[in-house]
Amino acid sequence: MRITNGMIARHTKNYIQDGMQRLARTQEMMSTGKQIIRLSDDPTSLSQVLDVRSNIEMNKQYMRNIQDGLSYLYGTDTALGTAGDLLKKALEYAIQGANGTLAPADMAAIGEQIDKMIDEMKDIANTTVGGKYIFAGTDNQRPPFARSGDIITYNGNLNQVYREILDQASYAIDVPAVSTDVNNPGLFGIYDASTSEVSGGVFETLFELRDNLKNGNAAGLQQSIEDLNNQIDHLLRYRVQVGARTNHFESVRDQLQDQEVRLNQVISILEDVDVARTSVDLAQQHLAYQSSLAAGAQILNVTLLDFLK
Repeated sequence: MRITNGMIARHTKNYIQDGMQRLARTQEMMSTGKQIIRLSDDPTSLSQVLDVRSNIEMNKQYMRNIQDGLSYLYGTDTALGTAGDLLKKALEYAIQGANGTLAPADMAAIGEQIDKMIDEMKDIANTTVGGKYIFAGTDNQRPPFARSGDIITYNGNLNQVYREILDQASYAIDVPAVSTDVNNPGLFGIYDASTSEVSGGVFETLFELRDNLKNGNAAGLQQSIEDLNNQIDHLLRYRVQVGARTNHFESVRDQLQDQEVRLNQVISILEDVDVARTSVDLAQQHLAYQSSLAAGAQILNVTLLDFLK
């Protein structure tokens, strides 16, 4: 096979171009800190990176759902704590009225205090978190409870609010404010869908306590004391449920945070460059490129005089 100057020139040019491409690729890796910059660099590793990134994005969405759920749960726990303190204060008034030492006017004055507590309890039942009424079910854009005289009405719905915190794992983040089941009343009582009125529960207990105080009904006050203790226990059971759900959400949140750290480490292993090794490669490739340029200059340094020799 006859080697011509044209063949030498073409091969020399190709070698120089290959060296330049390797040098440019290594410089690009050093400047970006990534060994996978485009799809063609490492399709297999890139596919793994994309899968891991997808998992990270899913986890971030679950984290947002958990944070939103915890806001609901924290708000519910605070509201239940305030309601419990209110009932304990009402219980003190009931015991004070039942000891037989108060004048009728004093008992009537305490009854007026209880009436104000009913309004306060209604406000607690209309607690909002992030502009949403947490005791209104999914119809949570307006106050669910209203009072007209001695009638409490409910304007929410009976659907609970859920948040998905893991794949196919959704949990309620609110408590049922009312119920249509007389054997399993909601937090604030029994709901009559035909009239929207709420009966039984904490509101009815407070109304009866108020009336017993105003009427000086000693026997009725003893019953009110028992009913208040039952309502405090009833509220506490819901608060325990909220606490258990809060612990669950916080535990899953911590797990997802740990998982995100591990997934980012996997991406770093697949995607990030070894700076020390890449620096050595860059120096070697730069030297090889300069050497190929020098060799090419010597090989292709041909003039007309060289042919006439």
